[in-house]
Amino acid sequence: MKNENPNMEVPTKEIIGELEYSLFRIGAFRAGIELHLWGKIASGEDTAAKIADQEGWDLAGARILLDAMCSLKLLSKEGDHYNLVPESAFYLVPGKPTYLGDLLLYEYHWDGNGRFSDIIRTGKRPMKDEATSPDLVPVWIADYSRRWTRPECYFEMEKSLWQSLDIQPRDGLRVLDIACGPAPHSMELARQHPGVRLTWVDWEEVLQTAVKVAGDLGIAGQISLLPGDLWSVDYGEELYEIAYLGDVSHFFGQDENTLLFHKVHTALVSGGVIVINSVARREIEEKVWDGLWLYVATASGGLYDFGEYKSMLESAGFTNVEDINKGPIRAEKT
Repeated sequence: MKNENPNMEVPTKEIIGELEYSLFRIGAFRAGIELHLWGKIASGEDTAAKIADQEGWDLAGARILLDAMCSLKLLSKEGDHYNLVPESAFYLVPGKPTYLGDLLLYEYHWDGNGRFSDIIRTGKRPMKDEATSPDLVPVWIADYSRRWTRPECYFEMEKSLWQSLDIQPRDGLRVLDIACGPAPHSMELARQHPGVRLTWVDWEEVLQTAVKVAGDLGIAGQISLLPGDLWSVDYGEELYEIAYLGDVSHFFGQDENTLLFHKVHTALVSGGVIVINSVARREIEEKVWDGLWLYVATASGGLYDFGEYKSMLESAGFTNVEDINKGPIRAEKT
């Protein structure tokens, strides 16, 4: 092929090469999860020879995989012996409540073995399982693992959230937390005042896990449950002063969100407040990947900016829509 510009400097392939090596890293990490590598080490199979002998693996393969995990800083090595590091001991040992292996294996299929290009061509979404499907409840429970086991790590942040919204815990305050997950946001309000009453909406298995955490915190008596699909559960009419929607609205299209916000509007008392604290579209690189994931994992979801949320909320009957420090969105039922 003729070089049209012989004086052109040949660019390096540093970026492409880094991506190439990332494929090796990801492949090795996936193999470690599928082989329950960290669980083997936790049980005492802490050398390549022990694992190969006990599990019937190829010795050379076991050794290179273990060394690769050391390179990724997910294991450490002393002589022939491999040891868990804090991150792998906490997140990668099967059987622990903080185990993330199932979640990570789910994420490995995000591109459907090359089907991402088909979705781009056709627009037919999602790629496989809808992210809000009840079949994925175990995946979401795994994703919430740190919040289940260390909720206190989040309370100061949640306290600041409510302060930024000018919402104070008080006797008789009724809060509807929709798709609550581990519910650290509304839990913090209940922790601050025994008169706060919470109603949580989510799948049954998620709610039961969250209630156990609430019991450990001594606030289970302040909580009522509405288990099931957020679309079919009856929120009631004029029951709540606050409705909180965390990481949920980005899973749905704008028409669906308008319907959801209207349902919430009905459930709020006059003067009630809706708070949306979802993933927002910002001009930063990281949000590109959030948007990509939502594109392949949902039928119509996406990242919405303040203007789009304002339009949806006003169409649902809300007024005084505010963007709080480019974070949560607050609106009122008047």
